Amino acid sequence: MIIGLIFHPFSSVWDVIRKPVLLPVIFSPFLSLLFLFITGRIGALLVTFYGISREIVAIFLSTVLVSVLLWQALLIYFLGMFVIASLRE
Repeated sequence: MIIGLIFHPFSSVWDVIRKPVLLPVIFSPFLSLLFLFITGRIGALLVTFYGISREIVAIFLSTVLVSVLLWQALLIYFLGMFVIASLRE
């Protein structure tokens, strides 16, 4: 289901509406934020020990943060539209 959210989110969210037990899967991109914070700690170690440029680490982490937040917003938007559409029927 999580892979379906990545490659075809529209139909995967529609499946979640039909089977509400899968609703927590919609919020799985928030779990990737945990991975982002772990990557941030590793990035801090790389900057400290190996002298890698802070700008490169900051650009990578901010890009991942923005993309995860936008992806989560897209999934919540689909969920809201499908719930509204199902209530109108």
